[in-house]
Amino acid sequence: MRPQTFAEKALARAAGLKETRAGEIVTVSPDRLLSHDNTAAIARIFYQELNAERVVNPEALCIVLDHASPPPTPKHAQNHAETRAFVRQQGIRHFFEVGRGICHQVLSEEGLVLPGDLILGADSHTTHYGWLGAFGAGIGRTEMAVLWATGRLWLRVPESIRIRLHGTLPPGVTAKDLCLYLSRELGADGGLYYSIEFAGPGVHHLSLESRMVIPNSMAEIGAKNAYLPPDVPVFEYLAARSGQTIEQLRARALYPDEDADYAAEYDLFLDRLEPLVACPHSIEKVQPLSALAGQKVDLAFIGTCTNGRLEDLAAAADVLRGRHVHPQTRLIIIPASQQVLQAALQQGLLTTLVEAGAMIGVPGCGPCMGNHLGIPAAGEVVISTANRNFKGRMGQPEAEIYLASPAVVAASAVLGRIANPLELEGKAPPARGATEPALGTVRQSERHFTTPTSRRQVAGTPQPHGRVWKYGDNVNTDQIFPGKYTYTANTPEEIAAHALEDLDPAFAGAVQAGDVIVGGVNFGCGSSREQAVTCLKYKGVRAIVARSFARIFYRNALNQGLAAIVCPEAVDAARNGDAVEIDLAAGVIRLPAGDFAFPPFPENVRAILEAGGLVAFVKAGTLQK
Repeated sequence: MRPQTFAEKALARAAGLKETRAGEIVTVSPDRLLSHDNTAAIARIFYQELNAERVVNPEALCIVLDHASPPPTPKHAQNHAETRAFVRQQGIRHFFEVGRGICHQVLSEEGLVLPGDLILGADSHTTHYGWLGAFGAGIGRTEMAVLWATGRLWLRVPESIRIRLHGTLPPGVTAKDLCLYLSRELGADGGLYYSIEFAGPGVHHLSLESRMVIPNSMAEIGAKNAYLPPDVPVFEYLAARSGQTIEQLRARALYPDEDADYAAEYDLFLDRLEPLVACPHSIEKVQPLSALAGQKVDLAFIGTCTNGRLEDLAAAADVLRGRHVHPQTRLIIIPASQQVLQAALQQGLLTTLVEAGAMIGVPGCGPCMGNHLGIPAAGEVVISTANRNFKGRMGQPEAEIYLASPAVVAASAVLGRIANPLELEGKAPPARGATEPALGTVRQSERHFTTPTSRRQVAGTPQPHGRVWKYGDNVNTDQIFPGKYTYTANTPEEIAAHALEDLDPAFAGAVQAGDVIVGGVNFGCGSSREQAVTCLKYKGVRAIVARSFARIFYRNALNQGLAAIVCPEAVDAARNGDAVEIDLAAGVIRLPAGDFAFPPFPENVRAILEAGGLVAFVKAGTLQK
């Protein structure tokens, strides 16, 4: 058997195969299926569109109410009520109520995801479970409904990138800084559709809670999944929670072969890193903390699935002890789970935080996606430990969001401006002269993932013929469909009304049926939010042409029967308002500047488009065949 990456081994196991190769399409049976407040909407697809009655494997389902917890409006409360009804109807055992915490933290604490498992979640940060040595990937709502009904789904085996970690993090530098550094160096699409597999001695020098930050954050550079090799501390953590012994857990673990084929390999030297901050409105706009010192801060937020754990609260408490939040700044701290909250209470951390003027929220996602309490006002500046800083991400498109580590956020709350915690102690940050880059390239291929499309007729699919709406690179899901509407806009009309609201406010009122969106690289990056596709579909958009697509958005588009076409030449040639015709039969985009060919869809994707989308495909029995 040829050497294999972790991704190839994990998907081979999930597909019941001896081996797989990057680029292959396999049908998998996941070990766990995750959903949260989106469960009610998935249940509507399950019951009303798929006409399904019973979940095929209730034991696989894990449902956590966390994104709007507790519900801030009657609509959110109704959404939770429908979720509870589904849980009762289907006999779901792994259900976690409001207040238990953020789904990724909760499933880890409950020992529900084990080394070598495949977990698919209706949440883009399902990459999180790589810290346990599992393969975690985000998917859309429709795909989750299909998994409930059939237990099976197609996945493309990703190419892999290996990043070897060396050394240890310097004082004041955290796993958050490591991830921000990778976002800057590799870019927001640097991991697009890849499995990012960490290795090297530096992994084992990181605390478990620091490890959790890394695969979670790799979703921000487009990764399909991310992986850290599990070791004894991981096995001990799970043995205390899962009912499995260390020996059983070790036997389940999968490790890549040293001589496996990687698309790129890097060495990352942890001791060369420094505190970093991501600037509005992109995760790749990263600067040294020292370059941003003095930027006024109105709201500081510590929490989320990235940095709301006990280690993070302790770092904040160390900074805040004996000090107070600046009178013109607010500080919100939301523990990632009830267990974190209890531990912080027992250790006296909450007393320190509250005495310093912090507000403590119910364990959950809080204002991270603009869906709960703690929203900034227009013109305000936020510094946050969250994983995204897209425009409008926290519910207010006119606010600016900076991302940093918990200690930096806490120090900034005290001084009312972005600051290094050392400043509070009257110390100067360590002088940094000319240093070698922290990231060194071992080997890098020229492969850039392009999403294949079709040259042959796709039966029943309208031929797009309309006007071009052209946008730039890294158009994200918060711009396409703001997160604050995720659980309150349910009908096609309600969803369509918010199409591109934070990108182009005129779009929803002016777009015509048959129009085509043209975008740059990484179109649709960010959330697994399926409404980012359906809002366009309901407005009559017939196709999207881009240089490249974010992975989950691409799958969601195909599953809705919306052609997502990669054609860089057409993107370059298209002008806003151009007449455009897309001939799927000929595989040609016709623009005033000329005709541009695009390559064929894979057979399975073509079959889904021919059926009119994934629901129709499944109802026809195709997946079961």
